[in-house]
Amino acid sequence: MRDILRWLRAYPSSLAGRLTLILVIGMPASTLFALHVSQTWKDNAFVQRQHESGMASAVDIARRYELAPERTDKWLDSHFILGAHKADATMAASGWDPALSRSLSDRLGYPAKVRKLQRPECFSTFVRYPPAAGMNTDPLPDCWLVRYVNAQGVERRFVVDLLPNPDRGQPPVGPPYLELIVIAGALLGLLTARIATAPLRRMERAARQFSLAGDLEPIPVKGPSEVRAALETFNLAQERVREGLRERTQILASVTHDLQTPLTRLRLRLEQVDDEALRERLVADLAATQQMVRDGLDLARSNEVREPWAVIDVNSVLSALAEDYAEVGREVTFVEQTRVEAWVKPNALGRALANLVDNALKYGGSAQLCCMIERGNLVIQVADRGPGLPDEEIENAFQPFRRLSTSTGTGTGIGLTIAQAQVATFGGVVTLRNAKDGGLVAEIRVPMRRLR
Repeated sequence: MRDILRWLRAYPSSLAGRLTLILVIGMPASTLFALHVSQTWKDNAFVQRQHESGMASAVDIARRYELAPERTDKWLDSHFILGAHKADATMAASGWDPALSRSLSDRLGYPAKVRKLQRPECFSTFVRYPPAAGMNTDPLPDCWLVRYVNAQGVERRFVVDLLPNPDRGQPPVGPPYLELIVIAGALLGLLTARIATAPLRRMERAARQFSLAGDLEPIPVKGPSEVRAALETFNLAQERVREGLRERTQILASVTHDLQTPLTRLRLRLEQVDDEALRERLVADLAATQQMVRDGLDLARSNEVREPWAVIDVNSVLSALAEDYAEVGREVTFVEQTRVEAWVKPNALGRALANLVDNALKYGGSAQLCCMIERGNLVIQVADRGPGLPDEEIENAFQPFRRLSTSTGTGTGIGLTIAQAQVATFGGVVTLRNAKDGGLVAEIRVPMRRLR
């Protein structure tokens, strides 16, 4: 539950969250805008069609008056003609529409006037009394009051009904429609964001793994052009970093090799010093210098990433390591086993374990090995019975050439640094913690994606 809440808090600030938010808001907004524009165009087109039908009806009634005025009067008064009827005397002869009046005058060939009327005026007989419970006046159309004077000077007044608007009183978007748009926008946003950010997530995972292991195959370059360009750049940067590490190791190896000859000559010349006490101190300083040079080269080589990957049986590796130390009289035991195979770099893991066991023997006199599965990760523990470390020094224990308060002897303080670098080459991490019953516990954690 906590992970879900953390994901929900972080999702809006991610690229996927922003794409989802844009689509969730943008889709309904753009749809409603499109519906509004479409409805406006539809209404305007219907009004134009209404005007054309009204003009056609008015011209038709005028022609009927020309041919049979008495019969037309009778039919209008009796509502025998669909779409036209007699004008009530109560209809006001004012408020004429200039544009409609000019249009009808042009079609009739003599002066005419048109006034727009609403349903209550058009159908006063129907709206005068309350309708039945299941009926209403919404389907009734609006109408025009038409008045003209023909060539003989006779005035005619009648009403023509307009086409009823089927969408009258209906909202452009029904109650479930907007909700469906929002839900569809959210689903489409999640899907689009997932598809659009998939290459970026691959690059993010590759960058994280490269920062730990430094040895990855190039990411497949596919996706949109911008993403392909970013992946190509990342692959190029990754290759340049690897090349830089290799060059650094080669340079340090060359320097170390070149230093061996003058250091050997210096050792021979120091042997000729007559003062025995001075000679011993100088030889000890020279030996420390040689050891520092070798340790520096080891530290540089600890990041070497060209070792091939392999599947190993962790139990076999730990039991073999314990047996090797036991053969030379060192107290190293393998106490807890878990049947698991790991996808690692075997030499890097072996060297890291050897450094951690050497530290345990140096400060605790013995080492205890065990392995287990915690939260899907392989955990290898190397525990000793030594004095442990102050909590404030644990974080600094992996810094190179840094000697801690419990250090003894003449070491250079890079054993833990090398172990950490070796484990990082296959994506693992090394941590230290003080045991509850005393001593220090070093843990190697290998992510579950490296397990089988």
